[in-house]
Amino acid sequence: MQAVPPPMVRRLDRTDVPLLYPLIRISLPHISLRDWIRIGRRMARPGTRVHEGILVAHYGPGRPPCAMATFRRGFDLYSGDTLTADYILTLSYTHQQKIIDALLPAMETLAREMGCDAIRTLSHSNRVLNQDATVRKLCSTSHITERIVRLDHNKEILHPS
Repeated sequence: MQAVPPPMVRRLDRTDVPLLYPLIRISLPHISLRDWIRIGRRMARPGTRVHEGILVAHYGPGRPPCAMATFRRGFDLYSGDTLTADYILTLSYTHQQKIIDALLPAMETLAREMGCDAIRTLSHSNRVLNQDATVRKLCSTSHITERIVRLDHNKEILHPS
């Protein structure tokens, strides 16, 4: 059996918006198709000054997206300018880690292009699956975890005295 190649990752295109709705409907059922089209078109805006959007993963040209990650640029008192990925959604449970492994370098490239010092990812998962003691729990139900990765490990943040 031939191994599945890693997916390709790129910024959301307007043509991806309707193709991503099945993933949205499964993951975020409260969002209607009409609302998603409005949100997706806004997130697909091109331009160098855009500070939010969506990365999509797909297994080759002409193939529909198999995953998406929302992102936004913001500021954090500890980390400075930070690229935050609030949602990483995948269609494939069996290839989920391979998809995430493809999304993370694309997020790092995007963060550097946007002048960010760190990447923050938020994972929304089942409490039982989320018992990694190295990941800080953000809420009492333990279904959201936060992970921050510094892009430049040699840079110190100077705290005011």
